[in-house]
Amino acid sequence: MSSGSSQGKIDSISAIYAEKLLEIILARQNSLPRTYGFEYEFLPDRILNQNDMSLLYAFLTGMGYRLDKGVHSKGDRRIAFEPGGQIEYLSPPLTASDNTEFNETLDWIRVMNSLIEIETGIRYIGTDYIPQRYSAPLLLTSERYSRMHDRFMKVDTRGPDMMKGTAAIHLHAALTSKEDLAVMYSLFCEMASSEEFGMSESRREIWNRTDRCRCCLPDVNLENGALSILEDVVKFVLEAVDLKSGRPFHSIEVKDFSDFLDHLTTIFTDVRVNVKFATLELRTPDSRPLEEFPGIWEKFVEMCENL
Repeated sequence: MSSGSSQGKIDSISAIYAEKLLEIILARQNSLPRTYGFEYEFLPDRILNQNDMSLLYAFLTGMGYRLDKGVHSKGDRRIAFEPGGQIEYLSPPLTASDNTEFNETLDWIRVMNSLIEIETGIRYIGTDYIPQRYSAPLLLTSERYSRMHDRFMKVDTRGPDMMKGTAAIHLHAALTSKEDLAVMYSLFCEMASSEEFGMSESRREIWNRTDRCRCCLPDVNLENGALSILEDVVKFVLEAVDLKSGRPFHSIEVKDFSDFLDHLTTIFTDVRVNVKFATLELRTPDSRPLEEFPGIWEKFVEMCENL
């Protein structure tokens, strides 16, 4: 296929898929007052192995958490793990004024990290990056993570460091309208490159050398509204290499929109649209000691509320 016809195909698909994405987002019917959320990752202070993961799983089971689709849940308390053994705490949806629930969530994280250290000997640290984990064991071995790791071993130079040696705080805001998506996406792009919400130098260097077709920020025109933004995002995702075939997604002949949505979850851009929950994600903030987080959260919510 010539480059011209290939680009025409990408443009055609992106227009259709952008419409579908917007339709799904609006069907979620998020409403005001807007809700916010976060995913807070912590790195283990040493390289873990599968025995360590078994201890962690057994501990959570003993605490009453049930595992479903990779998430350990107990009521509205949810915990997941990353391929290097990073633990990830998922907050419930929070309104801007919900300080009580926010503080209770931080207390829960603090207590869980303490109990894990006591019961398993694994100490979790709030930090952006711990070196020398490139060759650490891959602790999540699903098809998705195995393929991702295999690719990262072959492209660029830092993908395995990203998977096993970094930790972040992902900040979420619910999308409540088409207009909302446009202004929020622009704000999040500004945040991603700011000193307060951007990556540390060491983590950015890793991201820049992980897999350029699925990381950093896509080239998005912010001037023409939500649908235009989504079209540019879709084009970026279509160009990204599919983990299963090893080819750009747009070049795969047998695919449908559900395949695209699955492929979308393998894209790690600084700002990402979460279609399932109709939220926008800011993925650049570094993990840090828990006591430093309230100031970041307050600033994030304030900037979103003042749009």
